[in-house]
Amino acid sequence: MAGPPPAQSRAELTPNLTLFFSVYMAMVLVLGLWSRGLARRVATDHFHRSLRRFNQTMIAARLMVPAWFAIGVWALGWGSLLLQWGEPFYRSAPGLLLGTLPAFAAWMGLWWSQYPAERALREQNLLIDLDNGVPLYQPISFRRYFASNFRLQVLFTLLPVVMIVLVRDGLMWIAAWMLGPIAAGAPPYVEMVSMLLSAAAVFLFAPALLRRILNTSPMPASPLRERLDALCRRAGVRYRQILVWNTHNHVGNAAVMGVLPRLRYVLLSDVLLERMTDEQIEAVFAHELGHIVHRHMTWYAIFFVVLILLISGLGTVLTPYIHALSAGSATEGVIGSLFIVAFFLLFGALSRRCERQADVYAARTIEMLKAEEPLTSQGLFAARQLVTVGAGPLSPLRSARRTHVGRHGAGIFASALRRVAIINNIPINPRTRSGSGFWNRVAHWLEEAVELCNNWLHGSIAGRMQYLQDLSADPRLTGHFDRTMYWLFCGLLFALFTSAIFSALQSLP
Repeated sequence: MAGPPPAQSRAELTPNLTLFFSVYMAMVLVLGLWSRGLARRVATDHFHRSLRRFNQTMIAARLMVPAWFAIGVWALGWGSLLLQWGEPFYRSAPGLLLGTLPAFAAWMGLWWSQYPAERALREQNLLIDLDNGVPLYQPISFRRYFASNFRLQVLFTLLPVVMIVLVRDGLMWIAAWMLGPIAAGAPPYVEMVSMLLSAAAVFLFAPALLRRILNTSPMPASPLRERLDALCRRAGVRYRQILVWNTHNHVGNAAVMGVLPRLRYVLLSDVLLERMTDEQIEAVFAHELGHIVHRHMTWYAIFFVVLILLISGLGTVLTPYIHALSAGSATEGVIGSLFIVAFFLLFGALSRRCERQADVYAARTIEMLKAEEPLTSQGLFAARQLVTVGAGPLSPLRSARRTHVGRHGAGIFASALRRVAIINNIPINPRTRSGSGFWNRVAHWLEEAVELCNNWLHGSIAGRMQYLQDLSADPRLTGHFDRTMYWLFCGLLFALFTSAIFSALQSLP
């Protein structure tokens, strides 16, 4: 496979790199001025409509950051500049950090742009919180806002990638030290195998580090903690700790990290614990348990392996054709573009399906808790049998067919979703289309595209709520959903098997 774009002279690089960085700076400054203008008009009648447009533009700008970065690498000379440092550098961890610095700097600049509008909105919501009897807090300072986003959006994303590259470099260095000249003549797939091994190691052990990046602390003993522990025992889920995610009342979210039980953590943010009822917290917690019970993190890992194997094999197949049509330096750009497009389309679809499966699991669990109160020892055993994790990778699907989504479970989890949306200022219902002119249609299409990108991994709140209500109205629909997920996971296993064979055949001389 060919390397980055060919090296260019300094005179050729200067105007292109000036354009590359100028677009990022202009984007940050324009949005920053817009945000500060919104903050001064927070009391006007059209503030929320203007804020919606600003947020949609901000989402589009975040998508523009990686897209413009790819253009900068392959067309405007940023990749050529990195190439001048030599191949060992740009493939190493320091090269990765320096190479991606413009994109991450632009991303962080967008935090500066968004902060005034975000603060103004939270100040306006103080009156709503006061009317609802919710504890009031001073709006977050920019320093704390920046640090929170840096932890969540940069360190949480970049650090695992750097760790994978460092482990891969270590494995390649050990191979070169032990094998000497033999390692230098090793086939190209050796580096890919070392990368997969490094990714697997980081995937398994990174949660111990990531929990500290997110500023978490063990959830203290309380009646709610006892209920959550009991919920884990009923589900047969083992874990290291239930953690409180300290966001300084900035993020209302929950998460689960870790495949190995001794390195598995379930996180609930401080805002959720403070502003939701115990029953709603149980529903959100059951959603996270659904990810564990159905082994979604393992399926995600399988998906990434399949995608890497397929793209690697396609790269070998397409390289001669790309060379015939253009310069050899375009190969990695084409293959990288294929990877990004496939990842965006396929992983988004898989993630939304898994989120929906976790929603279904949570609704079933809440329904079961309602039906079996008070629990006898025999009823507790029966409850465990309904949701326990079996030995095989697909057994949660088979055991889940014994129950269906009921109206109580669907209603409680829908109320939890609604509460999460309110806490995070997420619009629940999609905006209705107004006007029939050409520009109104264009604006509507753009809004739908931005909405799709915003709900890329989870789906819209309104859609998830409606789906559970549909399942609760017809018990047969739950069984149909179970069968769909069963065959989806079977398809992933088949894709893993066939992609491994395809990639191995393409690597043969």
